[in-house]
Amino acid sequence: MTHTQNIQKFETEALCHREALLGHALKLTKNPKDAEDLLQDTFMRAFRHFDKFQAGTNCKAWLYKVMTNEYINQYRHNQRERVLLDRNESVSENIPDRSDTIIEESFEAQSQDFGDEVSFALFNVPEDFRAIVVMADIQEQSYKEISEKLSIPIGTVMSRLFRGRQILRKKLRTYAESLGIVR
Repeated sequence: MTHTQNIQKFETEALCHREALLGHALKLTKNPKDAEDLLQDTFMRAFRHFDKFQAGTNCKAWLYKVMTNEYINQYRHNQRERVLLDRNESVSENIPDRSDTIIEESFEAQSQDFGDEVSFALFNVPEDFRAIVVMADIQEQSYKEISEKLSIPIGTVMSRLFRGRQILRKKLRTYAESLGIVR
């Protein structure tokens, strides 16, 4: 297939889903400018990898998956930058606040072991709850250890862990059903 034919096929199959994808991008980013950027990045990545798309399958679903993966990649990149910036600010100001950095660094290392769906769900749990879920369920720290590291009461740790797990469970329900884990 020639390059021109590839472009025409991509335009026919993929670009017709622009509005639906823009809506999805807005839900993910919650910002019109970022949504437009994500949409553009999605189409660029989809075009580069259009040879992997199987003709006759659901192009819209494939594009949603490409967009979700692109969003996750951007989120991870931004988190790494934030950790580096926080680390540099702490060093330059000689402030020994490492609890957030420790949580983020270990979460990033652990999240590499998860699939995209699990990482995406975990990334979308509010930070106060996510940190405690990561520390308790992934790092297997005790309530007391978490309480001391975050300087919060054990009751708050238990409450946030419960609520964080509920949020995560809700976000992963459809994925678990697709795998046959729950009905």
